[in-house]
Amino acid sequence: MLSDAAVNFLQPLKHNPDAERFMSMIPLGGIYWDDEIPDFRELMTLHKDDRDSIFRLFSIRFKLWAGDELDAVDQSYWESAQQLVPNYPLFRRIDLSDDDRAAQLQAEQETMAGFEALIGDADEVNVSEDGSWSATFDLTKDQPSLWQRFLAWCRGT
Repeated sequence: MLSDAAVNFLQPLKHNPDAERFMSMIPLGGIYWDDEIPDFRELMTLHKDDRDSIFRLFSIRFKLWAGDELDAVDQSYWESAQQLVPNYPLFRRIDLSDDDRAAQLQAEQETMAGFEALIGDADEVNVSEDGSWSATFDLTKDQPSLWQRFLAWCRGT
């Protein structure tokens, strides 16, 4: 359920058919429009739980765009959010144009490539139930990892 703070953040946002489309690798991993998140800095002032509740709406919409059937929990969350903030622009963009679909696919591919570059050399990757993750790198190995190469580059060696 969206908190009062999340509702208060989303309530004033109105759909703009001429809104500019953007890509967000982190935290969204896809496309969004500037009427959906007009100011990321302001969004980041919300408590983490409030931000995550808003990000969850984007995650559910990504599932809808992919043609995935929502489980009962996601469906209930989506419907509850629509009742609380029915004019939130995110709910107006359920069907993608071919251009938007291509941009979403590109955003997903670039996000995956970015994470692969970031953690591809990790010796261990852990993902928590809350979606947070950590990567462990053994910097004592014979083969230089991405991080070792980066550190050497920073040092100019």
